Amino acid sequence: MSQKRSFPLYVTKRIGLAKWKYWLIRVGGILLAFLIAGIVCTMLKPGSFLTFYSEMFRGCFDFSDITTVIDLLVTFSILLLIALTLTPAFKMKFWNIGAEGQILIGALAAAGVAKFAPSEWPNILILVFALFAAQVASAIWCLIPGLFRAYFHTNETLFTLMMNYIAAVLASMMISVWIPNGSQKFGTLTQGIFPTILGHSGTLVIIFTLVIFVGMYFYINHGKSGFEVAVIGESVDTARYAGINVSHVTLRVMTVSGLLFGAIGFFIVCGIHQSFSPTIVAGKGFTGVLIAWLGHFNPFEIALFAFLSAVMECGTTTAATAVNISASRFTAICTGAFFFIIIACEFFSRYQVHIRVKEKGEVEEA
Repeated sequence: MSQKRSFPLYVTKRIGLAKWKYWLIRVGGILLAFLIAGIVCTMLKPGSFLTFYSEMFRGCFDFSDITTVIDLLVTFSILLLIALTLTPAFKMKFWNIGAEGQILIGALAAAGVAKFAPSEWPNILILVFALFAAQVASAIWCLIPGLFRAYFHTNETLFTLMMNYIAAVLASMMISVWIPNGSQKFGTLTQGIFPTILGHSGTLVIIFTLVIFVGMYFYINHGKSGFEVAVIGESVDTARYAGINVSHVTLRVMTVSGLLFGAIGFFIVCGIHQSFSPTIVAGKGFTGVLIAWLGHFNPFEIALFAFLSAVMECGTTTAATAVNISASRFTAICTGAFFFIIIACEFFSRYQVHIRVKEKGEVEEA
């Protein structure tokens, strides 16, 4: 007779976990992530454990060098902007995984305007046209999956994910067209660039992020549109019964997302890097997806995880350079470990893992 063998572990949902315990698990996970980063650094460069943390702190909070702090705030601002922009769509269960490509398309449009605008135009006019072009391009890129979801009920997760690859190929193709010498180097922009404020060209991004943060908070929690988004996220049928036009709300949310993603692409090209490449977004679109989810679509929680992610990115980059190891790879390892641990903490705060104990006389079937 065949026997059925039970798996030795099983999972049940936690009920009534105290809020302080939930945050204790989260804080413990965050501390563990930073500890692991130090251990990895020590494994790659023995004896660098304490140096890693001192250099990491210096790379984020060295107030004697204001550009270091602004670098941190700019990185934080970009991650926060991306996560906030994704939040309305996520709240209505439109799983937009295409932030990377949607920002890249906006950046491509801004780069084209900044590079080929007539040199006699004033810089402010070039910036206005670059912003407009970036927002239009990103809005169109966001509306494509929005239209297919609204009227053809396609799977937006796969749709937006695949559009990331199309955007990357399109960016590479346009560079080949714009730079016919075959170097594939876009070069540094000489016009259509941000002014330097406090020694940094990305300072305006911080101000813009503050405005969007306040606006998004009221949009989500106190506006009619935010209410419609929340109702659709709970139940599409209920939303329709309440007289909400689900298709129109979907298109509106994706249009707003596109306008904001275009602004982000514009800031990255004209403000932060003052150049363009197919990899200029550097995975921040995917990072924003994780931050939005970990923040439970709450602007303040999102800001917390965006800041921690920025500290991890900027701090590990500085520390890796100081101890002479590959900064890009080390930062990628530490950031990946950070999110893996935090996601694991989310799981253990919601579920309990039990060991299955076989009772006396019980016969297992294989």
